Amino acid sequence: MSSKLFNTRMEEDIKIRSYYGKFIFNSHFLVFLMIAGGVLLYTLLGLRETLSPSIYIDALCAILMAVVLLPKYRTLLKEADMLFLPPYEKKMTAYFKRANLYSLSLGLALPVITAVAVLILLSIGHGLTTIVLFFLLAALLYFSGFNIRRLSVNTGAGKWLITAVLIAVNFISLLLVLLHPYFIAPALLCIVIFTAIMKKQSYNTISWLDYVQYEKEALQQYYQTVSMFTNVKRIDKAFKRRRFLDVFLWTPKADKFNKKYMYEYLFYRSFMRDHDLPMIVLRIIVLFFIIIFWISNIYVSLIFSLFGIYLIVLQMSQIYTAQAYLLWPKVWPVKRAYIQKSYISYSHKVVFIITLIFAVMFIVTQPAEFFYAFLFPVWGYVLNRILSKSIYKKERELSD
Repeated sequence: MSSKLFNTRMEEDIKIRSYYGKFIFNSHFLVFLMIAGGVLLYTLLGLRETLSPSIYIDALCAILMAVVLLPKYRTLLKEADMLFLPPYEKKMTAYFKRANLYSLSLGLALPVITAVAVLILLSIGHGLTTIVLFFLLAALLYFSGFNIRRLSVNTGAGKWLITAVLIAVNFISLLLVLLHPYFIAPALLCIVIFTAIMKKQSYNTISWLDYVQYEKEALQQYYQTVSMFTNVKRIDKAFKRRRFLDVFLWTPKADKFNKKYMYEYLFYRSFMRDHDLPMIVLRIIVLFFIIIFWISNIYVSLIFSLFGIYLIVLQMSQIYTAQAYLLWPKVWPVKRAYIQKSYISYSHKVVFIITLIFAVMFIVTQPAEFFYAFLFPVWGYVLNRILSKSIYKKERELSD
C-alpha cells in the first residue's frame, strides 16, 4: 500500500515539474544556457593558464561545493496524512525508502554541473590524488548531509540551523582535504559525530506534523524558485511592508486619484509591498554583479547582464496577472484599457531604472566597452513590450 501511495504522489510531483519545466527551459533559455556555459567554460580554461596556486582558489572551490551539496528532502506528504497515516506508521518503511531515493535524485544536477567548473579550478596546483579525494569526499558529504537532513526533520531542530551547520562542515572538510590529503580523517570524524547527534536527538516515532510542515515549506520553496521564470498559481502570495522602500512610494495628488491614473500607483505599491519580488530582484542584481565582476570577461558580462534583465522583466509581468487581473478589478472595476495603460507606464519606468543599474554595473567592470551599455535600455524595453503583449493575449483568451 505504501509503495503504491508514494508512486501516485511521485507521479503527481513529476507532472508538476514537467509542466513548469517546459516554460522555464524554452528554446530561448536553452540557447542562452548553451552560450553562457560555453563562455564560462572558455573563461575558466583561460584562468587556468593565467592563475597561480592560491589558498583563495581552494577556498572558492570549497565554498562553491559546500553550498551546492546541500541535499533536497521531499516526503510528498499532505496535511490529510496527519489524520489517516499514523495508524499505519510501522508499515510506511517502503514509502520513506522511495522518498529517500526520489529526494536524492532531485538534488544531483547542480552538484554535478558545479563539479565541472570546480574541477578546472582545482587543476591549478593540485595533483590527481588530491582532486580524486576531494570529489570522493564531496560525494560522501552529499549522502551524509542528506541523511542528516532527513533525521533533522524528526528532531524539531531549526531548518536554517541545520543548513548553516551543513555548509560549515562541508566547507571545512573540503578545504582540509585540499590543504593536505591526510586531513580527510578529521573530516570523516566530523561527519560521523554530526550524524550520531542527529540520531540521538531523533524521536522514537514519526512526528507527522513536522514532516507535513517541512514538505509544505519545501514545496513552496520550489514554487518560489519557479516563479523567477514563470507564473505560479499554487504559490502562497503575501505582502510585507519594508519601511526603507517607503521613500519610493508617494501619495497621489487629488487630480490623479481617478481611474486613469490610480492603477499605476497600485502597481508601484504592489511591487514594493510584495513579499518576495523586491528581494528577488535585489538578489538577481547582486548575484549577477558578483559573477561579472569576478570573471571580468566582456562576453560573460554582456550575456549575464542581458539575462539578468530578462529574469527581472519576467518577474515584473507577474504583478499584472496576480493583481490587476484577479483582484483589483473586483474591488475597483474599470475598463481593461485603463489597467493596461497603467501597467505599461509603470513597467517601462521600473524596467528602465533596472537597466540603468545593470548598465552601471557593466561600465564598472568593462569601462573600455562602455558603449555596449546603451543596448540595455533597448533590450529591456523590447522584452517588456513582448511579454506585455503575451499577457494581454492570455487575458483575452480567458475573458472569451
